Amino acid sequence: MFDTTQRMRDFTLQVYARMGVSTSAAFEAGKQSRVISRKAGDLIWRTGAPITHWHHIIEGMVAEQVTMDQGLSYPLTLHSSNSCFAKHDLLGDGRAQVDYLAVTDVELLTLPASAYLALVRNDAGFAQHLLGELSSQIRQQNNQLIVNKCSNSALRVIGGLALCAEGLCLAAEASAASGQAEGDSLMLPLSQQMIARLCGVSRTLFSEYIGQLEQGHWVRLQYRGVELQRLSAWRGVFVRLHGHQVWRRNPPIEALLGLLAECAADREQRYA
Repeated sequence: MFDTTQRMRDFTLQVYARMGVSTSAAFEAGKQSRVISRKAGDLIWRTGAPITHWHHIIEGMVAEQVTMDQGLSYPLTLHSSNSCFAKHDLLGDGRAQVDYLAVTDVELLTLPASAYLALVRNDAGFAQHLLGELSSQIRQQNNQLIVNKCSNSALRVIGGLALCAEGLCLAAEASAASGQAEGDSLMLPLSQQMIARLCGVSRTLFSEYIGQLEQGHWVRLQYRGVELQRLSAWRGVFVRLHGHQVWRRNPPIEALLGLLAECAADREQRYA
């Protein structure tokens, strides 16, 4: 755990610098920043709750989700290490527009809402960084909402797993970490119960579909989580769902398994 030492100050300066904040503004923001922790399954904010702080994820994963028909919750965005959340809510009326759920244990760097809004107003570098993030995120969330609302249970499971793959890969790329190469596997360090919750289906339905995915070697079930195999195929499915409006055809699980195979074949042809 970080403490209020030079190491903490250096860390906060690095975080804000990566987001385009000037050195002087980063130093002032660092003075007001604090580190907090939340447990897996904790609801950080419920829809409509006042948001008091902007949050940056040091470690762990947080989902933005909405509750729709039959009380099921559907994910819109999955945030992982080195990403932040609640930024657009604070620019609006200051209340949570979605539920924010800790899907793993998380450690968070927080900044009071007033200090965050001051950065947006006064620091051009931060404002430009934020605009780029918001543009991409809002477009993805609108697409994901349509996919979740209009899709069947099989598509929710495949789409939810593809969302996890895309979100974690983008976070790794943004943080300049040594990312997963295309064709590699990706471990989702979540229980099957939590993944089912993220996908907006019952545990029973999730088990049915994950079993078929395992038979097709698209996933590998391990004690510590679900491992996605042939990662580029999963990322290809994410693009197809959002760019090609696959949800309009209401595809059954067999068609979605075929879509995974098509995306894997596309990757093989591209690098043949």
